[in-house]
Amino acid sequence: MLDRDNEIKTLNGFLSIPLLRNLDHSEFDKLKQTAPDAILEEGEFKTREKKPRNLEEALAGKVPLDILAELPKSFDTIGDIAILELRPALSQFEKAIARGILDTQSNVKGVFAKTGPVTGPQRVRPLRHIAGEDRTVTVHQEFGCSFKVDLAQVFFSPRLSTEHQRVAGQVVEGERVVDMFTGVGPFSILIAKTVKDVKVDAIDSNPVAARFAEENARTNRVESRIRVHLGDAREVAGKLGHIATRVIMNHPSAAKDFVGAACDLLLPSGGVVHYYTFAAGDDSDLRAKRELGDVVAASGHNLRRVLGVRKVREVAPMNWQVAVEAEIT
Repeated sequence: MLDRDNEIKTLNGFLSIPLLRNLDHSEFDKLKQTAPDAILEEGEFKTREKKPRNLEEALAGKVPLDILAELPKSFDTIGDIAILELRPALSQFEKAIARGILDTQSNVKGVFAKTGPVTGPQRVRPLRHIAGEDRTVTVHQEFGCSFKVDLAQVFFSPRLSTEHQRVAGQVVEGERVVDMFTGVGPFSILIAKTVKDVKVDAIDSNPVAARFAEENARTNRVESRIRVHLGDAREVAGKLGHIATRVIMNHPSAAKDFVGAACDLLLPSGGVVHYYTFAAGDDSDLRAKRELGDVVAASGHNLRRVLGVRKVREVAPMNWQVAVEAEIT
């Protein structure tokens, strides 16, 4: 019988609770058993401020109706930071959109806009602050793991969470895994968290990413199963030698330049490579599989068997990040 449209208040030492209707005698007697000092009286209450239920409701009357239809259907949330990718038509309303997200998403504390693609050897995406807290360091939760990340200095995509779990689910006890482009460690740490008898060598050329990977390994209590290496993956691979049963190559824009080094990391008897690339068109799966076969052959190794090919995510219309898994000797 609580009237949720009005606010509870305190007055003269009493807690005043708004009700939807008057109580009958039996209801009031039952209330008195729990709260002997309770009384019923009429009073004025302040109307409770209602939060909008969704972004469209939050923006109603603040942006034109045709713009509401252009709103992004989803956006990336990393920890407590939302990352927007807005079409030019929406740019003049970005402040209102960001405020609407803050009003409707209680877990979001800051909103940023993408201002360009992921570029450079450090794989960093430029961002611009729009609303809320102006910070880029956050902690992202994923399948029981915590990942501290600075979005202005390292690469991280929440859209790969299912892929992290899928690959971790393939690793068995006793394996030796090399994660050639670990970032802040999502593949490596989830594997070490999932499989107790495993050794993971995590490599990254970005010193900020490597530092976060080490911190995240400690936070998730898997530091005894992970070694983080700072440096170019080809150079680190040359020092590690033929140690791996499995190599992860999540650098789709440049992985083909590292295939030779990945193959050299595998045990003499061979192993599994998780290869990621970008491929466009209806035959993107075939293109990705052919690309891996060509670069493996060029490196002097043998692609024994393709275990699977799957589209991981669409990065542009008809352009995909594709994962190819293969046994290589």
